[in-house]
Amino acid sequence: MTPLLRFALVGTVGFAVDGGLLQALVWAGWGPIAARLVSFPAAVVATWWLNRRFTFAGRDEGSALASLVRYVAVSLVGTSVNFGIYTAMVLGSVAMAARPIVPFAIASVAALVFNYLGSKHFAFRPARPRA
Repeated sequence: MTPLLRFALVGTVGFAVDGGLLQALVWAGWGPIAARLVSFPAAVVATWWLNRRFTFAGRDEGSALASLVRYVAVSLVGTSVNFGIYTAMVLGSVAMAARPIVPFAIASVAALVFNYLGSKHFAFRPARPRA
């Protein structure tokens, strides 16, 4: 299985963690914004751990905390990429605004590619040999 496919599978798990926790917290009486402030970080930590152990196993021999910080940075930029593309498409086209699932899908694929490359080359970069 290719690393990109493993990354996408981990992303599916992250979506389930994020959405499942979000819905559970809303059902428990939390507001949707407060619930998302908990569900999104939980999903990021879950996907970081799975990607570190499954997708990029053996690549990142450095500190787990440093890897997590880099992964969070990549995830935040990736989320911005997703939201920026989605917003530009919805605001720029009446047809896209009428079918928001289309720009959502396009933005999600673009963010997936960005997050994968950022994770591969930055968050889970191989440890540099010491001189």
